Amino acid sequence: MEITKTVAVDGKEYKVANGTYYHIDTDDNVIKRLEHARLNGVRVRVFYGKDGLSWLDEYDTMGTIGRSTGTIKIPLLIHSTRSYGGGAILTDCIIKITVDKRTVYQDGNYKEHVFTVVDSGIAEYPYAVTVDGNSHHARFETKEKAERWIEFMKGERNKA
Repeated sequence: MEITKTVAVDGKEYKVANGTYYHIDTDDNVIKRLEHARLNGVRVRVFYGKDGLSWLDEYDTMGTIGRSTGTIKIPLLIHSTRSYGGGAILTDCIIKITVDKRTVYQDGNYKEHVFTVVDSGIAEYPYAVTVDGNSHHARFETKEKAERWIEFMKGERNKA
């Protein structure tokens, strides 16, 4: 697969692979993984972040790769086979891609967050998870749910 650079509408520069337009700052390995997934119908999970640290997105991070219509065809994340469309992928912000819980791409600066299950102090949700030692990020009814959420956020499972 050849990745080319081009100047498109209004002088905005893109990387182009197989007719799909990617943000100019997108890592070539991200483009290769997304294009492979798009062409083969592979379901992926994307992790967004900056400087190798995840933004801890929980929603709209899993699906197959499609692309928009029009002159500039950008990659879209399609939730399921029943979906009619999907949201644009922030390709230049991808720090990790998994397929079936297996990492297929990881930014060279990727850093894993440190998750800790702690007492929340709230009777209805007695367990909380801190991220990197900071305040409570999420609260849970059981310790098992908290641990499953951590596994999900690390990419070790596909459902929280």
